[in-house]
Amino acid sequence: MSVYIQSLFDTPVKARLSADDYIASPQSAHKSDLIEGVFVMASPASVEHEDVQYFIGTTMRNFVTAQHLGLVAGPNMAYRLGDDNVYQPDVSFLRRDRLHLAGEVYVYGAPDLAVEVISPSSRQYDAFEKRINYARAGVQEYWLVDPIERSVAIYSLEQGQFIRSPQADDVLRSNVLPGYWLRLAWIFPPVGTARPGELEVARAQGLI
Repeated sequence: MSVYIQSLFDTPVKARLSADDYIASPQSAHKSDLIEGVFVMASPASVEHEDVQYFIGTTMRNFVTAQHLGLVAGPNMAYRLGDDNVYQPDVSFLRRDRLHLAGEVYVYGAPDLAVEVISPSSRQYDAFEKRINYARAGVQEYWLVDPIERSVAIYSLEQGQFIRSPQADDVLRSNVLPGYWLRLAWIFPPVGTARPGELEVARAQGLI
């Protein structure tokens, strides 16, 4: 008997992997997620995906390090949200007072801020299942970065649900990291223009 699955939330219990099964798999050493008990391997990232991911990650890490706020991690940091969900966000922030949750294999809990850079194969997961589960797990802020649409949506947690934060004047501001901001045109520069370097961004943010 076949089972039609409209979303990963419909995955039958008997077909689900556990978080322990996922971590025990050698493939979990590569960029992947366990979403509703389903092992989802990431496709090789495009040049633009990598470029955007590292720009956001580096500028955020510079800001957090300068302020001694906690840890900014890249795409290999795994967060165990529950027995059916273990995510490796492209960029994540964990507050200093929550660093004790980091174990040898994964973080026992959710990040305070998660950034996912959408790829063609991950659009459904990033915008639907992962967005819902990040909110359920208590992630305070979620950045959904879309290189195809050249857009960034920032969601803030309010009463257990993500509400999209209004952004004005092409400036993206974090609520979890007050003072950290980026221009959309820095993430996705117009044709013929160059993205500013990380030191220029740090200078604009008042870090140096």
